[in-house]
Amino acid sequence: MKEAIGMVLLLGAIGGGVAQASVEDVAKGCDACHGPKGVSLSQEIPTIAGLPAVNLGDQMRTYLEGRPAKRVNHVSGETGKSGDMTEVMKGLSEAQIDALADYYAALPFMPAKQPFDSARAAVGKALHQAKCEKCHTGGGRNPADESSLLGGQMKGYMLYSLHEFRQGKRDVDKSMNKALAAMSEADLEALAEYYASLQ
Repeated sequence: MKEAIGMVLLLGAIGGGVAQASVEDVAKGCDACHGPKGVSLSQEIPTIAGLPAVNLGDQMRTYLEGRPAKRVNHVSGETGKSGDMTEVMKGLSEAQIDALADYYAALPFMPAKQPFDSARAAVGKALHQAKCEKCHTGGGRNPADESSLLGGQMKGYMLYSLHEFRQGKRDVDKSMNKALAAMSEADLEALAEYYASLQ
C-alpha cells in the first residue's frame, strides 16, 4: 500500500531522534484514518490523541504480533482510499513506534459528542464499577492508569473492541478476556453506551 510505504520512508529518520516537525509530517498519515490530530471522525475508529504513550505503543506492537486489523476508509485527505493497521505498522522500528506514541500522548483527548441511551448507560455504569473500574479508573478516563481511554471513545469502536476481547482476539490482558467472556451481548452494549455518555 502506497500510504504505508510513504509512512515507513518518512519514519526512517526517527530512530536516532527526530525534529517534532518530522513526527507531525508522519502523523498526517495516521490522521487520514484517526482524524485530525488523532481525534476520530468515524464510529469505526478510535481517537488516539491523549492515550498514554505506553498503552498506545503496546497497541501498535500488537498489530506486528498478529492482532487482526480491520480495514477502514480514510476520513481525511484522500477519502477514497482505505487501509489497515497491519499494513501501516509493517517495517516500523521500536524507536519509530515510540516516537508516534509520544507524539499522540502529548495531544489532548477529545471525547466524542455522540448520542447514547441513558437507561442502558446507567446499566453500563454499574457494570463498569463492578467489573472494570479497578483497572480503568474514573470511568476509563484516567491516563495515569496507562490503559486505553474508554470514556468518550466512539461507541461503535468500543463495542467492536469489547467483542474482540470477549472472543480472545486481543491477547494483551488475560483478565480482560476472562471478564468480558462472562458478559452477555446486552452487557457489552450497555458498557459501550456508558462510555459514549462520558462526553
